[in-house]
Amino acid sequence: MTGPELDGGPPPGLELELPAKPAFVRTARHTVAALARLHDAPEDLIEDIKLAVSEACTAALGRPEGDGGSPREAIRLTAAAEAGRVVIDVIDPAGLFERSVAGAPSDIDTEDLPFDRLLALPLIRGLVDEVAIDPEEPRGVRMRMIVRFDADPVAGSS
Repeated sequence: MTGPELDGGPPPGLELELPAKPAFVRTARHTVAALARLHDAPEDLIEDIKLAVSEACTAALGRPEGDGGSPREAIRLTAAAEAGRVVIDVIDPAGLFERSVAGAPSDIDTEDLPFDRLLALPLIRGLVDEVAIDPEEPRGVRMRMIVRFDADPVAGSS
């Protein structure tokens, strides 16, 4: 985990590099949950965050091993809590990218989502406030999920 700088620099966050093995999905889930708890996210949203992280990591793991049976590259996960929200990136360096998708989950048709493991995406879409899928340089796919936990109730009403 990284901490804030003395001058009020970047928000505390974490960076994980996880072996591409299902056993490490639990590590990702619990680490991101701990970060959210440190920033006073409500427990019901923490459960949603844990499930979204699990589904995103599992989707990234759903691809076969590398060429010739070589082990898959590690999955990278970054998360930061800032201004009443948690921003989570799951980066699959071996992921295949078709096109960018972004926006509020209710505005995204799951048929537009380019991940191979589409069964996880309708669930993720129901758990987060925003989702984006973009290419990661130099290769791979990044799924960014944003969950707000300090929403202004007046701003959401119309």
